[in-house]
Amino acid sequence: MAANTHYVSDTNPTHVTHAEWYRISLTGILTPQHERFDAMQSIFPPEHRRLEGYGLAFLESEEHSRLYVGSIEQITAYDSDPSTRLDVSRGQTYDHWPHTDGWSEFIPDTTWNPDGRGVVTSFEHPEGGDVLVYEFHGSWLPGRPTRKLVTFHCTHCHADTFYDSGKVQENRGPQDRRWAARLARQHIRSAKQYGVGGQNSECRKADPSMMRIVTQVANEVYGRTSPVPSFESVCATSGPCATVRELKALQAARA
Repeated sequence: MAANTHYVSDTNPTHVTHAEWYRISLTGILTPQHERFDAMQSIFPPEHRRLEGYGLAFLESEEHSRLYVGSIEQITAYDSDPSTRLDVSRGQTYDHWPHTDGWSEFIPDTTWNPDGRGVVTSFEHPEGGDVLVYEFHGSWLPGRPTRKLVTFHCTHCHADTFYDSGKVQENRGPQDRRWAARLARQHIRSAKQYGVGGQNSECRKADPSMMRIVTQVANEVYGRTSPVPSFESVCATSGPCATVRELKALQAARA
């Protein structure tokens, strides 16, 4: 499938407002029999409320999401033949999937890739390389349960987001992937504004002296004489680059 085009705010180039196309990730039916029906339908303007209930289609791109609300009959017909085109002009569409008043329990967790492992999207770095948003299975700390996570990786500076608070998060829906992509866009923007390694830049190559210190300590502890590896080589063999390479191979095998 061709790369999707995303559009950003006129005032904030990291804030995605909509996309060229969306896939239908989920469908659902909300009826008056649902125990939280009144609270859940309160998010819709009074003129758009349907006493008989709602047919729902949860639309998603790599960096944005929308909720389509139509008739129960329309969504039931679509579910019986998903190859047909969903005519969104027959109802209303709202930005983002709702997460309040019972909606969080109503909408199941989703991932962009079938099992939550793979590259979601990527951006070109202004000085070469890419910044990739990827979802994977992992844990913040050794011995903790494995979770579905999402983050980004810059193949120019190779910074590991596990050591940068707030840049690895649980991957439960498009809002989490949207946030990871926004951080990736911010990373690129800082490189453009301040340059790689600039005083205020988020894009910074690792200090080689740190790798020398780590290697020296390990050699002393284990009685080895290992040479000092480059930060890039460590990333390629056991860091995010290695993870991304495995995820790309997994995606290629699925294709």
